[in-house]
Amino acid sequence: MTSITLEIPDPTAQRLKEQAERAGKPLRELLQDVLTAQSSKPLTLTEISGEASENFRATGMTDEQLAELLEREDHEARGVPYDD
Repeated sequence: MTSITLEIPDPTAQRLKEQAERAGKPLRELLQDVLTAQSSKPLTLTEISGEASENFRATGMTDEQLAELLEREDHEARGVPYDD
C-alpha cells in the first residue's frame, strides 16, 4: 500500500475527525474509504439497480413511459389530480 502525506486546513481536518468518530472508524480508515470511492469507476445503473433494471427492461416500456407512470402514481399517492 502506498502512503501519502497531505496538508489540509485545520477546519477540514476537524470535520473529517468528527465524521470518522460518527462512523465509528479511525480517521485513517475513513480517508481510505473516501479516497477509494472517489477514485473508483462509477457504477452503471444496472450495477446499482440490479434486478429492478432487468425487470424494467423486460416490461418493454420506454424511459418516458416509466416516467409518466411514476408521475401518475406520485400524484395519486398525494391525492393530487394528474393532468395529461
